Amino acid sequence: ASPNIQVCTGSMGVGCVTIPISSPSCISFMQGLSFLNKEVSSAVVPDGFVCTFFKQSSCLSAQGGTDAVILQGGSWNFIAGVSGTASTVNFNDLSSSFICSPV
Repeated sequence: ASPNIQVCTGSMGVGCVTIPISSPSCISFMQGLSFLNKEVSSAVVPDGFVCTFFKQSSCLSAQGGTDAVILQGGSWNFIAGVSGTASTVNFNDLSSSFICSPV
């Protein structure tokens, strides 16, 4: 069975959808998951994986920018602040895509 990531539009367990990880493929919320676009507030990343969430729908970010956050295995509240590429950032309702890969 492939590992899954849980992505939620509210706090943990609220408005959640489970998405199979097909690493290292970009998952764009513009393709069949539009209800998640710019709506993600929390996520549960499976142990042994690292997932990067992007403001853009193409899993791209500006070098050294604040338009992506990198999450390792665990539960993450985007409102409380998560590890961005430059610093800890509030990434609530900003994600348009993500990509995961094994650690």
